[in-house]
Amino acid sequence: MSFVLDSSVALSWCFTDERTVESQDVLKLARTRAIFVPSLWHVEMCNILGRAYRNGRLDETDLGITLKMFAALELHTDSAVLHVSSSVLFLLMQTYLLTAYDAVYLELALRLNLPLATLDSDLAEASKRAGVPLVVQLQ
Repeated sequence: MSFVLDSSVALSWCFTDERTVESQDVLKLARTRAIFVPSLWHVEMCNILGRAYRNGRLDETDLGITLKMFAALELHTDSAVLHVSSSVLFLLMQTYLLTAYDAVYLELALRLNLPLATLDSDLAEASKRAGVPLVVQLQ
């Protein structure tokens, strides 16, 4: 089954101190499933990985391995969010007390009728309330 991947899970794969059993389970699934991400995901990933590299949290080898790992996944970038009305995102933000960034992931999962992979507790709770299944349950 395909799913929507948020940056919290993807980034946990990049840093050993952030890995969890749940995120590793999602990585196993990601290797064999189609993954959907909003276009925002790429900006988030570049920003955090770039900062981690500049700050010495990732060295050149680690960054190269990380980029190859993402390149090997079947990532589908959804650009339709650019056409989603701000009122839709505002409604999700207000209803579920989310940031605009998290609302983008919830909107994509709702629109595509796919489960969501997240380690963000607020987004996980909002997903449950909105009827969006989670790929893995947070401990």
